[in-house]
Amino acid sequence: MPPLLTLTSAQAWVRWWEGYVTTYLERDLRQISQIDSLLDFRRVMELAALRSGQLLNQTEIGRDAQVSQPTVHRYLNILETTHLFERLPAYAASHITRLLKSPKAFWNDPGLAVFLSGYYDHESLIYAREYGAYFETLIFHHLRVLTRLLVPAGRLSFWRQRDGVEVDFVIEHGRRLLAIDVKQTGNPGFRLQVQSGHWPIQDRAP
Repeated sequence: MPPLLTLTSAQAWVRWWEGYVTTYLERDLRQISQIDSLLDFRRVMELAALRSGQLLNQTEIGRDAQVSQPTVHRYLNILETTHLFERLPAYAASHITRLLKSPKAFWNDPGLAVFLSGYYDHESLIYAREYGAYFETLIFHHLRVLTRLLVPAGRLSFWRQRDGVEVDFVIEHGRRLLAIDVKQTGNPGFRLQVQSGHWPIQDRAP
């Protein structure tokens, strides 16, 4: 969020995010939908933030939040409608097949995901179990913007085999594909691999 660029301390960032979330829950959300329990809604937000960058399991979130799966589905739809949250579809050669695979959950602002997860300073964040997922969320944020700047807009997805082999992001623009695997390294690499008639990525591409 641009206003955070003018703030210089972790305490100031936390206060700003707390005000942002409170305003969203108490003002903006009420203009979109009638929510019976704002506490339940915020709890779902927090649990979804802890799962940013992971496969979306609405039943698991509902169990942890002690609300029904349909309620979780409704709350996530509202978060998606208000552009805070997004489901990233799985890539497949068939567009119909894509709709049958579980999406990955992403928050559109990685800073908001970190705040909702309860990490309020740099030291606690870098040792967080979810740190890698937040880094992936940051990359998602930039790729989401870049794909929508293409003319016409590109498609963003991820690719995953049943044995767990995965490519974090796939950018699709017309008949062209670009696979991106997210790694925290100072020496990122590039490899072009094409196989006629098959999905072009057989190994995890850097």
